[in-house]
Amino acid sequence: MLKKGGDIVQKEGVKAVLFDLDGVLVDSFEAWFHTFNDSLKHFGLRALSKAKFSKQWGGPIERDIKKYFIGRTVEEVKNTHNTNFMKWKSHVELFPQSTNVLQKLKKQNRKLGLITNSSKLITSMILNHHGLKKYFQVIITMDDVKRRKPAPDMILKACKMLKVKPKNTILIGDTKNDMIAGKRTGCVTVGYKVKGDYKIKSLNSITRFLNQNQNRT
Repeated sequence: MLKKGGDIVQKEGVKAVLFDLDGVLVDSFEAWFHTFNDSLKHFGLRALSKAKFSKQWGGPIERDIKKYFIGRTVEEVKNTHNTNFMKWKSHVELFPQSTNVLQKLKKQNRKLGLITNSSKLITSMILNHHGLKKYFQVIITMDDVKRRKPAPDMILKACKMLKVKPKNTILIGDTKNDMIAGKRTGCVTVGYKVKGDYKIKSLNSITRFLNQNQNRT
């Protein structure tokens, strides 16, 4: 089922599963669209259309600053996002399969981690609101590393904290940045509606794959 890296996974087993947050476990597009535009307006800048916003969504904040918040610092933009997101957090919706998948993986004693380019404050708002925090042993946000995805720093830090090797770790993400970050560490990349080593259209496919993989080992 895996197009690449399958032999390694089947031989040594999957020790940990890392999730991206936005676009994988929750639908936060509307909340982020309004937050981003409110931040642009705060600095006297022109708002983006949804089409234009969707093309850059999910990238590191440094890229946003270089392209849209020219001259502003990471702290300035992050703090403005934090303030504006509070107004739109109710627009974040939990995907139907998220809780069920996390519960199943937890029962299987899988080590679970979350890695996201969002700030610690925004991540906490989302996790606490939807009751997801309890499922993760490790949560890595933009505040915890010097370089954000697509850099490999988040994955490497999460694996170190979970005491697993990247090659025994699956990363589930929905953007090219997630897949690039995963490849740079050597973990197995699972693209949620995006191309990775393995591509899925449903989160439930993860539990099925892991069960099949376990039966082979």
